[in-house]
Amino acid sequence: MIRYIPILLLLAQPLPVAAQAVDPPQALPDPETVKVPDVAPSQDPKVRSEGYKFYYFNNPAVSFAEAYRDLLECRGHLIVAGPAQVPGFIPWDEAHRRKTRQGSPMVAGPDMLTAMVGVAVFSAMAAIIMPKMERGARSNKMRRCMGTRGYERYAITEDAWNALNKGDEQQLLLMQAKLGAAPKPLDEAVTE
Repeated sequence: MIRYIPILLLLAQPLPVAAQAVDPPQALPDPETVKVPDVAPSQDPKVRSEGYKFYYFNNPAVSFAEAYRDLLECRGHLIVAGPAQVPGFIPWDEAHRRKTRQGSPMVAGPDMLTAMVGVAVFSAMAAIIMPKMERGARSNKMRRCMGTRGYERYAITEDAWNALNKGDEQQLLLMQAKLGAAPKPLDEAVTE
């Protein structure tokens, strides 16, 4: 039994927030009562050029309830955190032993200062790059999942995209479902 404890602990970890199931309401509200941000087609070239990353989904052939279910399922595939950390290899037939390293205590010197600067630069670069990489991975998952269900993407401003993707998960699903089941927009679909 002791051998299986790491596996059981791994399975017992809670899911990241985006991967946790959202309990669908007993009855969906009337779509007319759901307020959505302005997604009117924009002639701004910046909005058009950034349509591949700031968009909403639409399929006029589905109902509000169908769009809600499609979005609920596709958003369930989004994982905010990285993959679960799996413990390192430990042979089943012998106890885990680590070799201890003995030596003199670390003394601050030029090598340590260089390492500290390197870590600081790496941390700053990661803080800039990681949100964009996470948004890109999230976008790819949603695009593939919703695209197979017949939805097309339409460019919107970054502010409208933030309003549709940041906040209370239940409210986000309702807003996106309302837009997803709306009549076809008078705009070109994003194909990138």
